[in-house]
Amino acid sequence: MIHLLDLLVHPERFFSTLEGKEPDLKIPAAIALAGAVVAAVAGYAQSSLFADMFAEMGAGAGMGAFMGIMGAAGAFLGFLIIWWLVMAGVFHVISMAFKGTGKFTRTLESTGYGLLPTVIGSIISTLILFSYLPRIAVPVVRDLQDPVAIQKAMQELMLDPAMKEFTQVSIAISILFLIWSANIWIFGVRQARGITLKHACITVIIPVAVYILYMVYMLVSGIPLPGGA
Repeated sequence: MIHLLDLLVHPERFFSTLEGKEPDLKIPAAIALAGAVVAAVAGYAQSSLFADMFAEMGAGAGMGAFMGIMGAAGAFLGFLIIWWLVMAGVFHVISMAFKGTGKFTRTLESTGYGLLPTVIGSIISTLILFSYLPRIAVPVVRDLQDPVAIQKAMQELMLDPAMKEFTQVSIAISILFLIWSANIWIFGVRQARGITLKHACITVIIPVAVYILYMVYMLVSGIPLPGGA
């Protein structure tokens, strides 16, 4: 029986119960899919701002809806591919430097379990997003053939006070819950790859630190993270 509370609070104990068992991706996949759905909802909501931006033009409204769908699809696939598959691949490759052993499916399993705090953080950020959306002043574009006007409208949207505030709140939440996920990943990678705790820390901290630096850059630049992840 899987105890998700142990996963969140006592990851070392949780992963010790998986030793000797064949990798089972059902629950990790469910966690990753849940995160992808949340990211899709946030991506659609953020992209819907463009529908308002082009609302005064018939074709523009259709473009806004199209961008919303594309934003949702991109966020859904992005979460699955980047947060689960790519992250597991990075952990697997880095741990090779420490003579890590074990199947990739085991690394994939541990990475999926470790996404649970990230998914929780995404849910919180998405709920907060819906409270900010009515407060965001969306500039209107009246001519799709004017790239300067479109660029100016995009900049105004990113600099809107409510949008900037949401970006700051969202990134702070993302960093906090990513650190929680990293703590779980450390014990998961150690168990999955048969390496020391020190080497597991290095394996996990490298990609996590890179992503946190990326989020800080986005915060300084005033660019919202796509999909609310």
